[in-house]
Amino acid sequence: MQECMRIDAVFQFDTNQQALLRFPFPYGFDRWVAEKLADWCSVYRIEPCCDKGGQLLYCVNATRKKLVALEMFNRIKNKVLTAVALDQPALPSGPGHQAYGGGTSSGSGRGNSHKEYDAGGKRLPKKFQYARPPFLQLLTYDELKASADHNVRPIIVPRDISLLPWNTGYAECVNSGKSKWNEDQAAFHRQVLSHPSKQYHDLPYTYFGIYDGHAGYGAALAAANQFHYILHEKLVDIIDLLMPRVESENGFAMPLHATLPHPSLFHKQVSKDELIVGALEAAFADMDAVLAEDRDKYRNAGGCTALVALFILGKLFVANAGDSRGVLCKRVKRRKVPPQRAECNGGVTCNAASEQEAGAGEEDEFEVVAEPCSFDHTPDTERPRLLTVGKHNPALLGGEYIAMEYAKKPTTKDLGARILYRQGAMKGWTYKTLTATDLKIPLITGVGKRSRLLGTIGVTRGFGDHDLKALGSNLPIKPFLSAHPDVVCFDLCQVRHEPADDNSDGEYGLLVMATDGLWDVSESQQVANTVFGTLKRFPAERHRYTMVAQELVARSRGRANESGHWRLSDSRAAATVDDISVIVIPVYQYYQEYREWTQTVAARNQMRSTNASVVASVAEAELAAEPRNATNEMSSSSESEPPEEGQEAENNLNTINLQPAGGKNVPMGLADALPAK
Repeated sequence: MQECMRIDAVFQFDTNQQALLRFPFPYGFDRWVAEKLADWCSVYRIEPCCDKGGQLLYCVNATRKKLVALEMFNRIKNKVLTAVALDQPALPSGPGHQAYGGGTSSGSGRGNSHKEYDAGGKRLPKKFQYARPPFLQLLTYDELKASADHNVRPIIVPRDISLLPWNTGYAECVNSGKSKWNEDQAAFHRQVLSHPSKQYHDLPYTYFGIYDGHAGYGAALAAANQFHYILHEKLVDIIDLLMPRVESENGFAMPLHATLPHPSLFHKQVSKDELIVGALEAAFADMDAVLAEDRDKYRNAGGCTALVALFILGKLFVANAGDSRGVLCKRVKRRKVPPQRAECNGGVTCNAASEQEAGAGEEDEFEVVAEPCSFDHTPDTERPRLLTVGKHNPALLGGEYIAMEYAKKPTTKDLGARILYRQGAMKGWTYKTLTATDLKIPLITGVGKRSRLLGTIGVTRGFGDHDLKALGSNLPIKPFLSAHPDVVCFDLCQVRHEPADDNSDGEYGLLVMATDGLWDVSESQQVANTVFGTLKRFPAERHRYTMVAQELVARSRGRANESGHWRLSDSRAAATVDDISVIVIPVYQYYQEYREWTQTVAARNQMRSTNASVVASVAEAELAAEPRNATNEMSSSSESEPPEEGQEAENNLNTINLQPAGGKNVPMGLADALPAK
């Protein structure tokens, strides 16, 4: 075969000038593709067949000259990629493909990325049984099975919204058939940091996590059940520097957000924000390490993306690794520009209006904005990092791929010609002479959400995928992947709040956390508009945030037409066929809770400071009374017998009634009520 052009779907030609459309799909995939593409396969006369390498081929009965046309390449490529929706359906049941709790169904067209048997051939146990998030209360197998109905795709919401803090909304929907079970997972936990010493106040925090699994639900399920423990350990490590002290050395309370002291062992200034960001980054790395250790003990299939929101110390931290996305939807105030007026003779305004009419042009109105809290990590967005890894580690390419990007797709006709390229971390372009080596498969193919790394995976950060191999080869992909998150911080104390506007949710925003099932068919601004449009219909209902989440899922899921294809309700465009999970968090509800906590801490500090002052006054009074007692004892010792033990104790208690140097009376018995120092 002579290769002609390398794109996502590689076209090759045999000696009979018959084109082969080559897709990196494993066996068992051709039947599903044939069903999905039945409406247009006949147009291009495409028939499925397989080569020796286990790669699915499509034979196109067309001449080489016709297929070289770029338009036809793009039409076929786009139709195939749209039809398969970037994901592979579940393989038939058999060894390694269980029904309930198996966690081994493959997804996203990925290669084998998990182990099911140990070195001795014994089947590995499951670390966690398949389940939906606990706050959904789907406890029986029948309920789980009903939630995974691919024909109906029911939207699942919590039965009891009080299980989630701040009336947070949640909704989810299973995919249209690419995997047996919903591979998304969501979790939340409210915890308190308590220091063994009583010189610190308890510090509450709340964590939300959403994990999008691929090639099985094992990694996502493991992260949902374990990440909060790891995060808590990392926060405990910095508890001395993170938590507000009860009082300083002079006995007075310190402010909650005082600048951290500069310890003599520190060579750099360290802020609390940096400590929390470091805790999140370390927790992500440790979670990935746990999955690496467990792969020889348990069946934790595949990998997952990770999107985490942490509310602590009046701030919001959003950490992301993967293509799930967080968006802070706000409704901000803007002023209308007053209309300009034409001036007549003598500077007199024509059509003079009253002051009230003039001010009417400056009435306040609100604008909905979507503030990004995360950034997608795909082969396209992380191209410089991936090309740099490939450039400095050529052994990872196996002689089959090349870590370069070309301004024009190179062909055999371009050999010896000068072509624009870039590699590594280059942002610009430069020329080079094209050689046969440059005709190797690019490390990254495709663009946007359809970009692929080594022709296999479309997401470059997250947990797991430790045993993932490139399709058609034995090249490991994990060296190119990363668990390191991007962390964004929002200081809620800096938000300008105007209670008169009754716009708390708009000012502080609603945090929408969702898997790519939502973002594949929805723009961030569309989501923000839907959020506040739904709130307008349910302004006072307690479950309004759940209604927002449900509406977002319903819009992206769409409806099934007569042919069984899911289409968006407001257009004929294809709806998402992936799992959808959405969390809607009212940020202002947390900030109210945080303000109450700060007031409680301030009151306790004030009480402790007052008590400390009283104790100091009592001690000063006792010191002032010591010389007088000594004089009385000397005079009485020569005239009378020593007092009995009971009388001496009574005298010591009576010293509490003496006036301190400040002239204030100390209430009797108060010293007994003070906490022990």
